[in-house]
Amino acid sequence: MKQQRFLLAAGALMVLLGLARGAGGVVLMTGGGAADPKIQAGKAAVVSAGASLLLLGLLLVVAGVGVMMRRRTAWVLGALATIAFVMGGAVNGTVLYGKPAPMGTAINVVAAAAIIACLLAGRGALGAGTTRK
Repeated sequence: MKQQRFLLAAGALMVLLGLARGAGGVVLMTGGGAADPKIQAGKAAVVSAGASLLLLGLLLVVAGVGVMMRRRTAWVLGALATIAFVMGGAVNGTVLYGKPAPMGTAINVVAAAAIIACLLAGRGALGAGTTRK
């Protein structure tokens, strides 16, 4: 039972981060460089960064829901998407602003560490109690 709570926490965090990343992607794709006056990149780079955020957000939401449903494939996808979340933040920070923001990177790493820790702690509850006919 306790392991299932860790999966629920990991899934909920992934969904929240996914929604936030997706929203940021929509803002970048619709607002372009005007979304933030500090953006130094050209329009194509901003739209590409927005699209990557939107895709990552979708992956995190799908994986998060799957983890809450205790799906093993979602667990793997969630772990990979969480790693991509940190890497994507660093890449997009470099592309858009010339360098990643140290505080933003630290927050991303802490959030990802919490998700990974919960995924690992809840691993034993994967697939438990789910049946399909």
